[in-house]
Amino acid sequence: MDELDLIDKAKNDFKLSLSLLEKGDVRDAAEKAWMAIENIRKALLVAVKIPYEIAKTVVNGVPLFSKILKILGKKRTCLECTSILTAGLIHLVFYEMVIPDGELEEIIRNEVPQWIEEMINVINSVKHVDLSHLVEIIEKMNKIKAEILRKSREYLDLSEQLSKEIATVLVKRH
Repeated sequence: MDELDLIDKAKNDFKLSLSLLEKGDVRDAAEKAWMAIENIRKALLVAVKIPYEIAKTVVNGVPLFSKILKILGKKRTCLECTSILTAGLIHLVFYEMVIPDGELEEIIRNEVPQWIEEMINVINSVKHVDLSHLVEIIEKMNKIKAEILRKSREYLDLSEQLSKEIATVLVKRH
């Protein structure tokens, strides 16, 4: 899947989102808007030659996307994306149901299309760049993270063992 396919998919998801709004289905419209944003996020990464398999992941794709936008001087765009994705359309809508339907509809109708258009411009400005060599760095980072997690678990196990040993000795002495 290339960036043009992902952009088309995002545009179709957004059109469906607007269609769902017209039917009064604000929650499903929010989900489709979120899918459009996610596809644009993936499109940026694929445009700079990051494999789709990495681009589609949250653990690798989202931080890489954020770093690229920040380095491009698009910190505001990155923050808007984070705000729309996490606070706006995911957490506050589906889990907390904090955002009233009217506000949510306003976000979908106004903020999401502006963000998509801005991101398409960013994609077009960087699609000649090849960042495929970053895959090796990402893989190294993932290995180190896995080692840290293993060592952290090992540390916690030893700490628990230490506490048990102390308790055992103190109980015998008391």
